[in-house]
Amino acid sequence: MSAPRVGWHAASRVVAVPGGYCHLIDVGPRDAPAVVLIHGIAVSSWAWRMNLDALAARHRVIAVCQKGHGWSERGRGGYDIASLAAFVLGALDKVGVARATFVGNSLGGAVSLQVAETRPERVARLVLVNAAALETQRPWPLLRTQVKALDPLYARFVGPTLLRAGLVALAYKNLEIDSHYMAGFWTPLGHPGSLKVLTAVARRLPEGLHAVDRGLDGVTQPTLIVWGARDGVLPVAGGYDLAKRLPHARLVLFEKSGHCPHEEEPERFNRLLLDWLGSTPP
Repeated sequence: MSAPRVGWHAASRVVAVPGGYCHLIDVGPRDAPAVVLIHGIAVSSWAWRMNLDALAARHRVIAVCQKGHGWSERGRGGYDIASLAAFVLGALDKVGVARATFVGNSLGGAVSLQVAETRPERVARLVLVNAAALETQRPWPLLRTQVKALDPLYARFVGPTLLRAGLVALAYKNLEIDSHYMAGFWTPLGHPGSLKVLTAVARRLPEGLHAVDRGLDGVTQPTLIVWGARDGVLPVAGGYDLAKRLPHARLVLFEKSGHCPHEEEPERFNRLLLDWLGSTPP
């Protein structure tokens, strides 16, 4: 299958990975420490648009579109957390990144932890942003809204409107969800196969979270946990629980934010990450 040469950023590129292709943004000095940005379900690398430039001033930054998301492969199968992690690692192999700090939001947090648990030599540090990580977390209401909104007939008429209402009610508490935002959010969701991807990811998520949860005690990398305290998808209690489970973790709450502090309070988020990445590990 040929990869579409499209994307949202001037540095967009597509790399071949086992079984398909991955869209990514690769910016910053090539000889600087690498930072990998992994978005959540139903979104894309576009979610990091307000963080890329700030982080790239000091780091090589790779923002990937996970399999089935954004402008990446929408092939059959491979939507469990372990396979999503392998997809990201395949992309990093192609661009010559052997070890990096992994920054994951929501589903991207679970993927980052999967890599830390199974391939610890690839992970220097972890940044978990309202991360799906615990077996007790159940982000089903927003998933159901997203899956319904992506039904081809439904999406054609009222999908974006309904999805916007769900995002405002559950996810974003400190970000204006205007027409410009919805255009950036919705564009890659119009690609064929998006509904099947969301359904497949949602179906496999419980078993994936079970596996990630069981492996948390073995994660020894320095970890920064960032949590939007007003999250209606993954409540803040998960941040506290995760901080207790990980031996070298620091929890920072973003009191005004919901599910995506990196979009809702980007300047504070960028400063926090740069300061923490420049500090001596505990």
